[in-house]
Amino acid sequence: MTLKNAYRPPGDSSLWDSFLRRLEATIQVAKIHPATIQYLTHPKRLVVVSLPVVMDDGGVRNFTAYRVIHNIARGPALGGVRYHPEVGPGQTCGMAAWMTLKSAVFGLPFGGSAGGVAVEPARLSRRELERVSRRYVTELIELIGPDEDVLAPDVGTDATVMAWFQDTFTMTRGQTTLSAVTGKPPQLGGVAVRDEGGGQGLVYLLADLARIKGWPLAGASVAIQGFGQVGSAVARYATREGLKVVAVSTRRGGVYNPEGLDVAALEQHYALHGHLEGFPGGKFITNHELLKLDVNYLVPAAIEGVVHEHNAQQIAARVVLEGANGAITPEAEYLLKLQGTQIVPDILANGGGLVLSYLEWVQDLSMLFFEEAEVQQKLREFIHQSLQAVLERAEPLRGDLRAAAYALALERINEATRLRGVYP
Repeated sequence: MTLKNAYRPPGDSSLWDSFLRRLEATIQVAKIHPATIQYLTHPKRLVVVSLPVVMDDGGVRNFTAYRVIHNIARGPALGGVRYHPEVGPGQTCGMAAWMTLKSAVFGLPFGGSAGGVAVEPARLSRRELERVSRRYVTELIELIGPDEDVLAPDVGTDATVMAWFQDTFTMTRGQTTLSAVTGKPPQLGGVAVRDEGGGQGLVYLLADLARIKGWPLAGASVAIQGFGQVGSAVARYATREGLKVVAVSTRRGGVYNPEGLDVAALEQHYALHGHLEGFPGGKFITNHELLKLDVNYLVPAAIEGVVHEHNAQQIAARVVLEGANGAITPEAEYLLKLQGTQIVPDILANGGGLVLSYLEWVQDLSMLFFEEAEVQQKLREFIHQSLQAVLERAEPLRGDLRAAAYALALERINEATRLRGVYP
């Protein structure tokens, strides 16, 4: 790797390393000033805090939490907060870098950030989860806000957690500031379709790409790895576009029906049982089996690194759309390209949630709120415009959407860095 002096976070740094490798590949085809590269390879801020929390049994337990601001060349930072046992500095730095790139691809006035708590939320009571959430914001209160670093949901967090974040920020600061947190319930300033944005945007993008490139759409088969907010929304909107959802899975496994799954019935089953096992409309499969299915479209929509060098050659899908950031490792991407698999990269495919965060931030700053139809229209417009920009940038790059999206993002960040200069 030529980026020898890049920052090296402690512990597992695989996601940050993936970002650096993507960056190194992109600077071979994009004109980026060395100063911009220095900024991008060194996160602006990495904060590690201990969260002492009173548990339901009266004891005190400490949780380790993180917040990283990667880059603010294009505007204040914005990024999700993840609750997961594997949260660490390397993963968080990587997620923040992805947000920097994604904001640039979609032309949004944000830099990238990310955060999280090393915790298994399912093992906490609701009251314990609330205490963890409120303590997280309290520890970071001087470092976050609508003009500094905006919090958003990620794996393990949802609108309820965002409401706790918002209330804690407001009560601690002594003034109501709706725009400090996105992903909130609509009653607290959130946009009407927030929970569906990531998956909805991916399906809008897929439909646009299929029409432009002549890919099959009506009746085409889709397999979705991950059935959280993004994955379930992909399934729902894919069905509305006429696609056939043949498989979905969670970490415990999934269900498969080559004739198509009843997505509405599947969602009801999952809401009732908390898993997909026993669903009568399909046979049980493992996550590994889902990734190998012969389908038109595969959407890994759970966590990073699920398609790697050891399973890439078993992928039979014609197109893979990264519903999760970093779902495909660089090694796997090389192998997929050799076998002719089309790849739609994360910073283009899953930007719908980020667009909705931007719309929520705008409406909360202005106190002029969008109707649901306006949100839907603006989401489609952002997806369409960003896709067109990436396709145009891909023309001299042999149609490589990954190279084009990254080049476009880096060139926009580079221009902002050039205009701002180096302070002081």
